[in-house]
Amino acid sequence: MKNWIHNRKIKPSDTTSVLLIAFITIVLAFPLFILLYRFMPSIILPIGSSGTRIDHVLLFSVVTIGLFLIVSKFKDIFIISSLTLLIVLTILNFSGVYTLENLYKDYNKILYNIGDESLEKRFFNRNEVFRQEQELRNAINYNDSIVVNFARNAATKHFRDYDRLIRDRRILQYFSIFKEIQSRWVYVFDPIGEDYFSKASETILQLQFNDYFKGDCDDYSILMAAAIRAIGGEVRLIRTNIVRPDGSTFGHLYPEVKVGDKKDFDNIAHIMKTVLFPEQIGNRPIRYYQDHKGFIWLNFDYNDPYPGGRYQSDIRISEMKI
Repeated sequence: MKNWIHNRKIKPSDTTSVLLIAFITIVLAFPLFILLYRFMPSIILPIGSSGTRIDHVLLFSVVTIGLFLIVSKFKDIFIISSLTLLIVLTILNFSGVYTLENLYKDYNKILYNIGDESLEKRFFNRNEVFRQEQELRNAINYNDSIVVNFARNAATKHFRDYDRLIRDRRILQYFSIFKEIQSRWVYVFDPIGEDYFSKASETILQLQFNDYFKGDCDDYSILMAAAIRAIGGEVRLIRTNIVRPDGSTFGHLYPEVKVGDKKDFDNIAHIMKTVLFPEQIGNRPIRYYQDHKGFIWLNFDYNDPYPGGRYQSDIRISEMKI
């Protein structure tokens, strides 16, 4: 019995081997997790007001356990490979191809993305016919010279120093337009019982009075859609119903802008949070809608001072692409 106990004792060399295997596993787990996470669908449990995301925890657990088993079985190969990888990373760092700063940014980005800062909003889609479509299209006169000149100036007023942070720099121009319009918008009601659609060019001319845009949600959406469309963006208007505390409802119109696929959005959300709108966003989520093709549409409504702000309703009655 004593001999059996003696044979079962963990030797110092075994402990070192386990620690080395664990270290290699952790080192390999993070970059592999970063690589796979962008393809991982969101998994949200119905826990809490906004749900609880578990996709990042689930994926990282599977990756870590799987790697530990593989490294344990082929430890000699992985030790040699790890040393080789370390040498390669050292060479890439000093050659400037992939520096430690690049590695830090990739890790920092994924730490942001696995949190709750971005949130896919769930909607009830009714797919009804879009009311007053032609009147709205007539008001969205994005080819008018007044609109084109305004859009070009607004698109280049903010965020010009960050062109290299986002692959498609038009996204920065969309955000610049949003900031210019949203920050200078003053809500003014239409006549009772009537809908007045101010042309985008007319709303721009209001700046000559006191440097503010004025109108209701229709006029705001018209101007935003025209300006985004004037610089080559893809934008659409969404009709929705908002429920008052007393149970009554009223209509609302807001714009959405296409910013790319989920992979693009991971980087965009990170840049928005850390560079473009850090004070405006704070700890609040960036909300978006993902269509059936996988493209991300950001809410450009005026509710919050950053793209991807609060939706006033989770009902999508109809949509109109401009």
